[in-house]
Parts: sequence; structure tokens; C-alpha cells
Amino acid sequence: MAIFIASTKSISRGSGQSAVASASYRAGVALDDKRYGKTHDYSKRSGVMSADIILPTALAAAYTDISRSDLWNKAEAAEKRVDARVAREWLVNLPYELDENDRKDIAHKFAQTLADRYGTIADCAIHEPTQKEIERGADPRNFHAHILFTTRTAELNYNNEIVLTDKATIELSDNKRRSLGLERVNVEIKEIRQLWEQIANEKLAEYDHELIDSRSYADQGKDIEPQIKMGSVATKLERDKYESELRKAEKAKKEGKHYEIDKTPATQLGTINEIINKRNALVWGVELTKNQIANDAADAIILKAHTIQDIEHSIPPSRASTADETIKEPEPLPAPKPKAPTLDAVAQAMAMAKGVATRKANEQKQKELALEQQRQHELAEQQKREQAERERTEQARADRARQQQAIAEQLERESQQFMVNKKALYAGVMAQLEQHTQKGIDPNSKVGKPILAISVANEVMHSLNHYMDNPDTTQRQRELAMGERDKLTDFVSDKSQQALNEIKSLHYTSERKTHTAALQGVLTEFTDNHRQSIGKTQEKALERAQKAISDYSNEINRSRSYGLGR
Repeated sequence: MAIFIASTKSISRGSGQSAVASASYRAGVALDDKRYGKTHDYSKRSGVMSADIILPTALAAAYTDISRSDLWNKAEAAEKRVDARVAREWLVNLPYELDENDRKDIAHKFAQTLADRYGTIADCAIHEPTQKEIERGADPRNFHAHILFTTRTAELNYNNEIVLTDKATIELSDNKRRSLGLERVNVEIKEIRQLWEQIANEKLAEYDHELIDSRSYADQGKDIEPQIKMGSVATKLERDKYESELRKAEKAKKEGKHYEIDKTPATQLGTINEIINKRNALVWGVELTKNQIANDAADAIILKAHTIQDIEHSIPPSRASTADETIKEPEPLPAPKPKAPTLDAVAQAMAMAKGVATRKANEQKQKELALEQQRQHELAEQQKREQAERERTEQARADRARQQQAIAEQLERESQQFMVNKKALYAGVMAQLEQHTQKGIDPNSKVGKPILAISVANEVMHSLNHYMDNPDTTQRQRELAMGERDKLTDFVSDKSQQALNEIKSLHYTSERKTHTAALQGVLTEFTDNHRQSIGKTQEKALERAQKAISDYSNEINRSRSYGLGR
């Protein structure tokens, strides 16, 4: 009996996925990925029966076409967000009762219907289970289709080329859909599942096959339990174990030995799913045989109460004579007419049949109960391990948080201490301010103040260097001191330009020359003393300032030689 599978998922950059890579894998071809600058080559994979691009009917009618590579590179280029959904996939199970052409027909019909509904382009790849997958335990009837859809609608531009424009309505948020008068997305997905049920059942009904049902097993009244999702990690572990077992068997064969392949699951999830599969198989068996058991038991009991001779005697004389035509014996004496089974005998037979069926059902329930208890035990153990892992993770996270908090508090204390030390350092330099006053320069004038500031900055830089060399200074405090040195260097560059501008505004040439010389002296002293501790960019700024001052000094000297100024 065919099973119903029609599920959808997004291909998202946020999950590290690429539309080009997904299309390459499903179609079993090599595609160049322009966004990531690489080639995805799955041309050697087996199991791909067909792969076709399906356009909306409106585009197909315009006799346009697009290659798989162009389509999915356009899908990637149309999205700008780093977590964008670049494609949507529908996975449908294809009924094994149908032949290859019929399976392809219904897959394409489903893809075409959705392409027309949303105006998107479909890429339909039909797969069959490979021999390697079957050897690993896959169902040989597992024919299925991977149908990738663009998340944006497709249109033709003025050059008759296909372009992807707005997001399809199924990709919109529920709030946006509500504003457009549309149902929630999960309602629409349920409708699409029912659409697949309708398309598949139309074809199944043509051949009188059993139909599929999009409802859940619970809604169908079937006690079938869904498997637990394995995930990529557990699936890889299962495959790795199986391939390892195959290699061991192959090695043993070459050595003339026999090796029994271990088919037990490699993971806890695999073990649980194996238990679920066995349980579901038992449930299916009970569904199929419980009526037959009752009927067979009733027949056996009734036959036991009435012998074969009784049944033979019940044949009408006309039929009996016909049956005995070939037997040349005297006719037997007439036998007494058999008595019809009484109502009590029939009731007893049915009661015994019901008892047999009940016993069988109880035995099955006991098996299921044992399986359920085992599954619950396995789940409980797994939950304990997961809880322990969560607790370890939370503890590690809490420890890291406390450690980071302690580091942050320590850095804050060191920063506060640096501010105290810096204040004391500046106070010490300012206490000796008179030593930094230049001869002939008024420290309170507009020109004298920036020159004095540069001289003071020179001393502060010396003090900061000593502070950084002190073994009691922490790494954080050294970083803060380095930042203060950078600020002082920028400060000196600014004050040099300010002082030069003020000098140029002085009336007398003699004053300009005196102040220019003083400025040139303090700036040169600062640069020479601290060249090794300042950055390249700041060093160039100071050199430009020195050149500007030197040029102006030369200009003053030339003007005096020509008798200009006083």
C-alpha cells in the first residue's frame, strides 16, 4: 500500500544552504555557483531518474526557457539578506504501485499546479532508492520527488528574459498575508497536501489501487507512531557505521573469511526508530489479520462440531448421485437427515472464535506494551543524558559569565586607578609649570598658551612612559596610557597649528620671529623625544606641522633681509 508523504521546507542561507548547491544535488548535475565562486558537482551520484524545469503555463506559452544554472543563480542574486530563503522544496512520496511514467506524470502535474498558483518556477527531480541505500536498509519502494520552487514570482522583461520579482504569497509572513486577506501559511500548506492526495489518488484509482490519505494516522484512527527526526549528525553516524561494516566484510571476503555485518543502529535515535518501526509493523499486522483470525477460528470450531460425513449427507440426492456416478457400488441405506446447528452451538462457536481473537489481541498488546516500556525507558535515559548535558552546558555558561564579570570588574578597577594615577601625573607636571615657560614668551597670551601646552605635553609624555615601564602597572593600564599618549600627540599637532596661526597675526616681525623660534623648539623637542612611541600617521602630522613652521621662519628671515617689517 502506498504511503502519504508531502512535506515542505525552506532552503535558507541562515542554515548555511545554497539554492545552486541544492539544485545540483537533487538533479545530480554540476552547477557553477556565482555567489560563492565555486562549482557544485554531483554528476556522479546515482538514483536520479529525471530532472526537469517546469515553468508557469503563462511563461511556457511565450516559448521562453531558462537553464538550471541560470535559474538558481538568479534566485541567489535576487536575495540580499544573509539569512534569506532562496528556494522552497516540496518532497512527495511517489506510489510504487504505479509505473515510472505515471509517477513522473503525477509529480509534474503537482509541480505545474503549484507553479501556476504562485507564478514560480519548479525544478522537479525524481529519485529511486539506489542499491547501496537498499543494502543499508532503505525501502526499495521508496520512489520520491524533490521539487524545488523559486521563492519569487517569475516574469518576462523587455528583452524577453525571465526575471524573478516579488516574493510569492506562500513566502509572506502571516501578518502580511492577513493584510492581503489570505489565510495563515499552515492552512495553505494543509491545502497543498490535500492537493497532492487528490492528484495521486486520481491516478491510483485508475488502476484500482488503494488510495492514500493526507490525514494523520491519529485522525485516521490508526495506532501508528511517527519516527523521531534523526538529524544530519545521527544520519551520518548511521551511514558511517554501515559503510565501515561493509569494508570489514569486504576485507574478510578477500581473506577467505566470513564476517557477519552488524546491522544494529549506531545511535540512540536509530535504536528508538528501529523499535518504533517494529511496533508499527506489528500494529499493521494486527490490523490486517484480526478479522481473518476470528473467521478462521469460527470455521474451525463449526467444522469440528459437524463431521465431513454430516456435510456429505447434507448434499441433496440429485447432487449426491451426480457426485457418485463414477463409483460402482450399491447405494447406501438412506442416512438420517443431519440436524441443523442449534443457536447455542453457533453462539458457542462465535464466543470461542472471539476468545481466540481476544487472546491474540492481548498477546499483541503485551508485546506492544513491552516495546512501549522499552521505548519509554530508552527515551527516559536519553532525556536524562540530554538534561545532564544541558546542565553541564548551563554550568559552563554560568562559569564563563562569572569569569567575564570578574574580568570586567577587574578591568573597571584598573581603569579607575589609571584615572587617579593620570590626575596625579598631570598635577605633578603642572606643579613645575614655571620651568616650561619660554624666555620672551608670555604664557598667558594667545600665542604663549599653545606653546606652553606643547612643552607641558612633552613632560607628560615622559611621565606616561615611566608609568608604563613600572612593573606594578597592569596591562589594562598600559593600554589606557598608550591611548593617552595618542591623544597628547594629536593635541600637540593641533596646538602647533593654533600657535602658528596666532604668530602670523602678530604685528611686529621681531615678535613673530621670537615666537616662531620658541614654537619650533618645543615641537622639535617633542618630536625627537617621542618619535619611537607615536604612530606613523601621527608622525607624519607632526612633520607637516614642523615643515609649516620652518617655511614660515624662512619667510620671516627673507622679509627682514629685504628690510620689511621691524
